[in-house]
Amino acid sequence: MQNLETLRFEELKSKLEMRFGETQSLQGYYSQFTSRRQKFGESIASLGSDVERLSQSAYPECPDIVRDKIACAQFVSALSDGFVKRTLQMEGITSLRVAIERAKTVKLIQENSFQHKNENNFSHEGKKGENFRFKKEGKNQDKDADKDKERKVNKNEFKKSEKGIDFKKFRKENGKECWKCGKEGHFRSECPDRAKNMEQSSLAG
Repeated sequence: MQNLETLRFEELKSKLEMRFGETQSLQGYYSQFTSRRQKFGESIASLGSDVERLSQSAYPECPDIVRDKIACAQFVSALSDGFVKRTLQMEGITSLRVAIERAKTVKLIQENSFQHKNENNFSHEGKKGENFRFKKEGKNQDKDADKDKERKVNKNEFKKSEKGIDFKKFRKENGKECWKCGKEGHFRSECPDRAKNMEQSSLAG
């Protein structure tokens, strides 16, 4: 390196940037790579593509196989869906491309399963409501049937009681009837036979 005293400021600045600038850039890429997380609404494919780009910048001198394993581990760590993340960790996937495709598949299965579950819950709630309506209608029909039955019973009882009335006896109880001669239309005190008997008794005396 030339004597610093003989260099102008611009030349010194340029040489320092060439010597230390690359190191600072690598540190910046490494920081971005290790802190990368899936953003809200970001697709799995987009996340995987960006992780791959950052891995190439952060580890330019690593062999492809090693860098791919590092990128795969960071991709799994960056996923926001805990279920998908745990699934990939349990499966032990080490390839970034394989991890991306597997994550998309697991996510799709999860969404379909959730949708199917909601449809079943909706169908179950609908059936419960329908059964409740049928039960309510059935209870109302039973009540109506009981009322009809009660009306029929009361009607039959009335007919029976009506048939059981002795109208002749009713007339006797409510009309005039002589206890002496047994005829209707007058009481004993008004009985003609009694008057005749009293007259005969007075003549005989």
